[in-house]
Amino acid sequence: MKRLIKRKDLKENMIIYGDILTSYGSVLVNSGTVVDKRLLELLENNNIYEVRILDTTNEDKILEGVETHLKEIRKTETFKKINQKYTLCYSNIEGQFNDVINREKEIDKEEILDGINDVLQKTTNANELFDALYGMQLKQNRMYMHSLNTALISNMLARWLKFPEKEIDDITLAGLFHDIGMLMLPEEMLEKSEDEYTEEDREVLKRHTIYGYRYLMKRELNRQIGLTALSHHEKIDGSGYPLQVMGQTTCEYSKIVAIADAYDELTLTEDGARNPFSLIHEFEKDGMTKYDPKYIMVFLTGIMDTYMGCDVLLSDNRVGRIIYVNKADLSRPTVRCGNEYVNLTEKKDIQIIKFV
Repeated sequence: MKRLIKRKDLKENMIIYGDILTSYGSVLVNSGTVVDKRLLELLENNNIYEVRILDTTNEDKILEGVETHLKEIRKTETFKKINQKYTLCYSNIEGQFNDVINREKEIDKEEILDGINDVLQKTTNANELFDALYGMQLKQNRMYMHSLNTALISNMLARWLKFPEKEIDDITLAGLFHDIGMLMLPEEMLEKSEDEYTEEDREVLKRHTIYGYRYLMKRELNRQIGLTALSHHEKIDGSGYPLQVMGQTTCEYSKIVAIADAYDELTLTEDGARNPFSLIHEFEKDGMTKYDPKYIMVFLTGIMDTYMGCDVLLSDNRVGRIIYVNKADLSRPTVRCGNEYVNLTEKKDIQIIKFV
């Protein structure tokens, strides 16, 4: 179902229904886009006051009694072992990060790397890792979970890019520490939800990149780890922050972590893995101008391979399994619903809502 909603009532992870046009008639936001803070700012800047969204309030009823890919994954011994190691690693990261703020202690990078490698060693391939990440439920603190997920995804992308093992460890740490500056923001900032932020709040939030850089550059770490904290929100077209640098001036680790960070931000939700396909569409549309082309292409190829066999909930309330990915239109795969094959490249009115 679709319903009209005021912009001020939009929440992150809602799904836009129907293209949103500018006053000149050009497409501003594509149908199927998942709402995030960037989209909210875009709507405000273009004086869009109302939009149509997919109403997904009946998801639980639709999925009740349906055996799906994620439900099957959560029952496996592999998932249980990964989840156990993940939980231990998460707890260690939470404790060490809190010690940084409360006691000004040094982070034990070797201990954390051991924990991350324990998670990875429980997987035999990228599909198992991403299946596990999609199947995870949100832990107590979103930031610690996001930091760990970004480290794991950065590690996998570095492997796809065939970086040397020593550099893969440093890229993993860069992914883990990329948002450590968030812990140095005023506590009241971290207690607010996204829809409570003012424009002034958003400017304060951007300073986490500088705080993280200052902290990490004083530690005995690869210099690129500190630079990643500073520049993981930069874009190669100069549209990022805090320095709005252009071209190839951003450090290599940051280019990898920026992709992992953006991907996990969209897929990490309280009820598990939501729809990453709008981000894939965004990467297809302007990823070559925002991210390093040689990195984003490897990521897209690798990540789409992990989607094969995954079950998804469609906007027409059907559950289907992804059986084919069209490399010319990565965000619109073919889904098998019972005996019917739904080619989403042709069925533009149907959207993927979430992994299930």
